Amino acid sequence: MASGSDSRVGQALILLLILGVAGGWNYHRNAGIENAAPRPYRGYSDEELNQMISAYQEEVEIQMARYRKAGDANKVVVQGGGLLEDRIGEFERAQRASQKRRDRAYKVTDNQILVEQLAKEQMIRDRDRPIYKMIFRRATTF
Repeated sequence: MASGSDSRVGQALILLLILGVAGGWNYHRNAGIENAAPRPYRGYSDEELNQMISAYQEEVEIQMARYRKAGDANKVVVQGGGLLEDRIGEFERAQRASQKRRDRAYKVTDNQILVEQLAKEQMIRDRDRPIYKMIFRRATTF
């Protein structure tokens, strides 16, 4: 009876050893993959990251309000008729107004993308708090 019990304990220890080695190998494999992934905001502290998110969100809101406000004012009405010189001048004015509107839209979009990247970095950090969650995730994710 004692030898059967010893055999089961030995098998359980071997199984635990195999699981531990496999978990450790998997942890290091996942850590390498995660560290190789580009994360440009990794070096910022949590407080700096939160400040950047709130500042850029405010900037997006301000730029979006300006864009909407200027949207109606920048509607270009091309007046027909007149001399060729007048029509060319009207075309150039319309082109400048259109370019200004596009530039405003690009600014808003760029800052929205930046806010999304910062929020993604914050999500990655929150996912792995406390530290045992990160260790468990890395060890058990295949």
